[in-house]
Amino acid sequence: MEAYAEIIKGMAIQLDSRFTDVDIQKLKYELTALRFELFALAFTHKFVSNKIIIAQSIFIKHYLQEKGENDILNGMDSYNRTINTATLNWLDSLGKVNLPYNYRMMNSLCEENTKNIKEMEINADEMDDILKKINNRTWSENSWKYKFILSYLQLNLYKNLNINPETLNDEALAHIATTIKCFYDESKKSLAKVKING
Repeated sequence: MEAYAEIIKGMAIQLDSRFTDVDIQKLKYELTALRFELFALAFTHKFVSNKIIIAQSIFIKHYLQEKGENDILNGMDSYNRTINTATLNWLDSLGKVNLPYNYRMMNSLCEENTKNIKEMEINADEMDDILKKINNRTWSENSWKYKFILSYLQLNLYKNLNINPETLNDEALAHIATTIKCFYDESKKSLAKVKING
């Protein structure tokens, strides 16, 4: 990911010199956390509410812990919360007619997630954390489709990199937005080949 981060930074510098001061290790860390979270988001969009999304979240958590990458895991939390915030703001934008239905659907899926995770007999210490993560991604597909999540993730990335987006030119902003979108699109493309029975 470091080489990839250097390419992203190099292209960004060509578009806006303000990226020169961005620490490459910090950029690598943020892009890695963001990429893991976007894979989990795409996974949720494919399987909606199912025991498999719980298993996937547990797998990512254990994988990163075993690799000693707790910082990346913590970094994912920031973007995970941002996804939830963006989705709630998308819901609020729907107006009085569509809002109740969408809230009911989201709450119904969250209840199903709770039921599924209890049936899986997950360790009590881990259950709340995993449930919070998957519920933050629930009913978010239209929020992604209408670019609410993309915009919010972009702002969060700038905040974490100590960059004021209002100082950046449009080309640099578009470059970072495209990078984030590519992370999601690549994940979705790879998941299109996945078929899980049961």
